[in-house]
Amino acid sequence: MSDTQETGQTAEKQSREQLIVISVLVIVAAIIGGYYLSTALIPTPKIGVLRVQSQVSGLLAEVMSHEITYAREHDDIKGVVMIINSPGGGAASGHDIYYQIRKLREEKPVVASMDSLAASAAYQIGVGANEIYAKPASFVGNIGVITGLGQPETLSEQFITTGPFKTTGGSPTSFLQKLDLLHADFRNSVVAERQNAPNPLKISPEQLATGEIWVGVEAKEYGLIDEIGSVIDATDRVAELAGLRKYEVVDIREELLADLQVTSEAKYEAMEKLYAELDAQPEEFDITAAESSQWPTFYEIYIPLE
Repeated sequence: MSDTQETGQTAEKQSREQLIVISVLVIVAAIIGGYYLSTALIPTPKIGVLRVQSQVSGLLAEVMSHEITYAREHDDIKGVVMIINSPGGGAASGHDIYYQIRKLREEKPVVASMDSLAASAAYQIGVGANEIYAKPASFVGNIGVITGLGQPETLSEQFITTGPFKTTGGSPTSFLQKLDLLHADFRNSVVAERQNAPNPLKISPEQLATGEIWVGVEAKEYGLIDEIGSVIDATDRVAELAGLRKYEVVDIREELLADLQVTSEAKYEAMEKLYAELDAQPEEFDITAAESSQWPTFYEIYIPLE
């Protein structure tokens, strides 16, 4: 073989090797680029934070309705941790939020994290979650109902009513019966939720319904909660239930406002007004207002009375 032929074959071989190297580099670059492009296009999974950190009221129920709907409608929110620090409040408002949390948990895992106090209606909201965490010293429970019978104004003799209870809604005795019905419903809903929980209820319905409040370690022993742990532990449990390894924790209040600020100025301003009103609610429940109310109202709230 001549030197010229040998040189030509060597050059051809080098050209093929260079082509292979270039092809490999192009493939590797495409894989790396595709990976980074896909991660940029696919949103990071999120765990949303809901907060029950005031008296349970109609205003809180309205705000949480917006937040829960937001969590349900956004696919990037894969689960929710619900932080509770509340003495409870209005029975009807507590029921409203409880049913909404139950609806949310059918679609995404929800873990309640009880802070210093999760009493009465606030505890009932918590049992709507898949699981409940509390701290050792958290106050938990106080399952019961109270009511002020109201002081309806007497109508003038110029008015004619169609029945003896048209202006009052019933006798004091009938309202006590209604109180018992609501108490039984509260107790039964907790029993139904906790009997199949990871840490099932271990005390009788009668013990549950005395209105007693327990600290977290007792609540764990009696089956009112599932685990002792911090909000981080509760968040980790949400991630586990949702099958997440990497995720971002976001405040649903902030996410909702940020979205509304972009999509609808009017809705953003209305939501900001709701939050301002909620934040301005008094921290302590005014029992005298309930006593002097014009109509009977039922409350599920922890009020230590002297």
